[in-house]
Amino acid sequence: MMGNGLTPVELITVLAIVGTLLAIAVFFFIGYMKSHKVDEAIRIISCIIVSQEIEKAGKRLEYYNAVGPNAHEIIAKKGIEISKATYFSYETFRAEGHFVVVATALPKSRMRGKIIYESKTGKWMGTEDIRQEWLP
Repeated sequence: MMGNGLTPVELITVLAIVGTLLAIAVFFFIGYMKSHKVDEAIRIISCIIVSQEIEKAGKRLEYYNAVGPNAHEIIAKKGIEISKATYFSYETFRAEGHFVVVATALPKSRMRGKIIYESKTGKWMGTEDIRQEWLP
């Protein structure tokens, strides 16, 4: 006569399957959260790109520099809402007729690396934890 419960082997099999599915779900969730954090940087870098082009077309006829400890303040003065930036710090500088924007991951992001946009080529590049497929 068979009992109504699970045998230990069946129980271990079920737990192994559930554990495997959970591990896969956590892996994808962590990747999703990191890509979501990169969205902040893409939005702010896109605003910096526009502000650089406006600066060049304006009276100064050249791109601006915003580097070092005052970079966020300089970028904010260009009309970019950067005070709510949580996961990256931002800098931009001119270089021989073009400009570069660099977003560096902060410890709060739990990521390492930089997102780099170079206006000369129009290319975006990620380093370390930042995957290229997350970038435009």
